[in-house]
Amino acid sequence: MTLDSSPSPHDTPQPHEETELDRFFELSLDMLCIANSDSYFIRLSPAFTRTLGWSQEELMSRPFLDFVHPDDRAGTLLEVERQIGRGEPVLEFQNRYQHKNGSWRFLSWKSSPHPDGRMYGIARDVTDREQAQQALRRSHEELEHRVQERTAELQQRNRDLETLLYVSSHDLREPLRSISNFSQLLRDRYGDRLDAKGTDYLDRVVRAAHRMDQLMEDLLTLSRAQRTEMPYEEVRGDDVVKAAMTQLDETIRRTGARIQVATDFPSFRVNKTWITQTLYNLIANALKFHRAGEVPEIEIAPYRIIEDTTPLVGLVVRDRGIGVEPDQAQRIFQLFQRAVGREVSGTGAGLAIVQQIAHRHGGRAWVQPREGGGSEFVLLFGSQSIIEEKPAP
Repeated sequence: MTLDSSPSPHDTPQPHEETELDRFFELSLDMLCIANSDSYFIRLSPAFTRTLGWSQEELMSRPFLDFVHPDDRAGTLLEVERQIGRGEPVLEFQNRYQHKNGSWRFLSWKSSPHPDGRMYGIARDVTDREQAQQALRRSHEELEHRVQERTAELQQRNRDLETLLYVSSHDLREPLRSISNFSQLLRDRYGDRLDAKGTDYLDRVVRAAHRMDQLMEDLLTLSRAQRTEMPYEEVRGDDVVKAAMTQLDETIRRTGARIQVATDFPSFRVNKTWITQTLYNLIANALKFHRAGEVPEIEIAPYRIIEDTTPLVGLVVRDRGIGVEPDQAQRIFQLFQRAVGREVSGTGAGLAIVQQIAHRHGGRAWVQPREGGGSEFVLLFGSQSIIEEKPAP
């Protein structure tokens, strides 16, 4: 674009118009301008000089694109062509103008074409805002990068801990079996040479070895529940209940437990293996923590609840056992935390496994008092486990 040294009649306002326009330009805190079709400023408010350092004569002696950052010239020219060539007003766009000291100022523009071929614009210096936004973006990117690095580090540490747990638990079980087996052999073959105290010592060794072996098994189960992929499938609720009770058949017969199973189980989208494991743990606890002198009374049923207008489903195991004190309700779902003493067998990992599997299914597990005595252990699945129940034909 070239400078037309012979101003057109449109570039020279009439005296009254000039006086009013000059007063408006002088009073404006924003940067007001009028440009011709050759991309030259023909009128500027004093705010241009205050903001950019150039005199009005310097700014008007060269095409205004000369002051625009090279990376912003194409976009600015496109906006000018849209206005002058097509008569389209531009609501807002932004570019960088050079200050006389060599720095760049961010200007936010609003402009519109005039029927006489000129372009009227208003600009505001938004350098501080833009620099603050850039600093915020850099800070956000740096924080995100640090979070990603930290996350990767934690994931690697977790993998290392899981590997260590798996290997240690697996390797420790072999010597434990030797301790248990040889202690049992010693008792069987040489028990008649031991007094009652010696036999008691051997029995304690065997029980401790068995408990340690079970502890290792629970740790391995918890490790697998944390790191194993869980493919989901459609599973009938009553199939899960039957599978868990089959595994506990001997304990049920030995305790004489009375178990009532509901008949209205829905289907779930879950991992059948792990949900069976979870239900097994809950029923096993109900069989174990019954009142002295009483047979276990257990009820297994579906559990339905609405949270934030979303219907959720799960399973509940109700018992008439010794119950759980309110201050222990959350603690017992933590690893190795028990609400009873060593007089009751167990490792304290069973409910931690239940909670971990519940979380892997987008849900949670908790215990609440049962009306009339006992406890209700609830296993709730996330919304992704819901399968719409089809109405009966």
